[in-house]
Amino acid sequence: MVRKAVVWFLCIALLTFIPSLTSHASVPETDTLIGGRSRSFTLTDQYNRPRTIAFPTDKPLVLMLGDRSGSEQIEPWVRELYQRYGDSIEIQGIAILRGVPAPIRPIIRSQLRSRAPKRVLLDWDGTVADMYHCQRDVCNIVVLDRQGRISTIVRGSVSAERTRLICQALDRLR
Repeated sequence: MVRKAVVWFLCIALLTFIPSLTSHASVPETDTLIGGRSRSFTLTDQYNRPRTIAFPTDKPLVLMLGDRSGSEQIEPWVRELYQRYGDSIEIQGIAILRGVPAPIRPIIRSQLRSRAPKRVLLDWDGTVADMYHCQRDVCNIVVLDRQGRISTIVRGSVSAERTRLICQALDRLR
């Protein structure tokens, strides 16, 4: 489990090379998405392989979305969740890359391929980030049940209160 956390850390560390070009509207304090169903989506990873997130799934799914600044907060979350839940949940990282010019994209993919063995999905146009009302400069964590219902959304770095909220949601889903 610790090995998985280290691999995730390496993946996320690579995202620090990516400029923070995301721009989002303000998000209300109470997220109206909770309780709703997530839409399926397909993104490519650093190997240019598509991955479709669709429901139902075998395990609860935790999406961790972040731009360059937000990606710096992901590794402690991954470590915390893997220590508590191990392989009973699935964690998928998504890099928010809105605004990255097309000529730069192969360079980003190449850097991620050479240094990140764990799959990172690339949201070039911000569609998935918009779907979950992601905020810039923070880690956006979306907990989904097996049927795709949004159980909770937490934004920011690891804290006792945020960890409690995520763990409560995951404990209800297991």
